[in-house]
Amino acid sequence: MMQNTWTAVDDYIEQHLIPDNPILQQTLQHTAKRGFPDHLHVAPNQAMLLAILIQMNGCKRILELGTFAAYSTIAMAQVLPEDGYILTMEGRDTHIALAKENIAASGFSHLIDARLGRAADVIRELPTDTPPFDFIFIDADKQSYPEYLELCLQRSRSGTIIVMDNVIRAAEILNPDNQKPSIVGLRDLFRALEHHPKIASCTALQTVGSKGYDGFALAMVK
Repeated sequence: MMQNTWTAVDDYIEQHLIPDNPILQQTLQHTAKRGFPDHLHVAPNQAMLLAILIQMNGCKRILELGTFAAYSTIAMAQVLPEDGYILTMEGRDTHIALAKENIAASGFSHLIDARLGRAADVIRELPTDTPPFDFIFIDADKQSYPEYLELCLQRSRSGTIIVMDNVIRAAEILNPDNQKPSIVGLRDLFRALEHHPKIASCTALQTVGSKGYDGFALAMVK
């Protein structure tokens, strides 16, 4: 019952506040045509939130952990200047193949560097003189979030915004009986964020909508 209401409200928000976006719609249609589920990418209103944060902070260099079909990647690329850059990484070969198809069709291949590999390995292999990233979106395997946070902080600058998706998991982070690696990883993330010496401020927001009950964590680098 509640899920139906949440989805209906998301539809209402999208109808009134999210402009038609043929490129993103094409991405969704191609992803469905390839037989992939639609629950693995962010909702349109969430993609708009990412875009607004990027625009508000004048971000040019973006790091994304977890590409899937490149829906969020393309949404972020759409608000970058022509000298912008997105490095996105995906651990599943079937997902990165789909993502590259969607990126090519979007017309933003010149801004997006999509790589196959575990995010931690890809980040560690970056040259030491790689410029820092202005905006980081973490939406990969949850058990690795604490590790990803530390690696991303090494590739940040003062003022970098880090957004972490799926950090509430229908309140399972509060369930002591749930010891799944993904949930344990999220609890460890919250402990890592608390009083972190490299983070100026952070918070987390619970979300409900077409993607269910979950949430974002947001942090600004000191």
